[in-house]
Amino acid sequence: MPIDLVTGLPPEEPKEGMTAVDYSINLHQSSAEAYQLARKQPRANPERRKKEYNIKVKVEEFKVGDWVYYYYPRHFQSHSIKWQKSYIGRYLVVRIMEPVNCFIQKSAKSKPFVVHVDKLKTCFGSTPISWLFTEH
Repeated sequence: MPIDLVTGLPPEEPKEGMTAVDYSINLHQSSAEAYQLARKQPRANPERRKKEYNIKVKVEEFKVGDWVYYYYPRHFQSHSIKWQKSYIGRYLVVRIMEPVNCFIQKSAKSKPFVVHVDKLKTCFGSTPISWLFTEH
């Protein structure tokens, strides 16, 4: 894109008949227009970045009470990453923070923590009894 289209035409040189006051008013108006244009542009950038990021987010949705595995890769020296477990435990989804975060909890007495849904995988195996819906 040509630089003249981005920044506009260069400012005019002061004319012989223009006073210093007229020149400063003209300069103030042109810089105010430039700042106004510059303020509008950055608002589009976060929206575009958010859209590009969300393209990669998987569509899998979790509900409260679902059992999941948590992606927590550990790298031990002299062991191949290929043979190490990347997912740990069976965690219970305790609360959903829309659109992409969940609170998960290992047991009834453990502290729940927030994770991104990209780090969760549904647990299809045997699971413990949920403590969320039991009556005491």
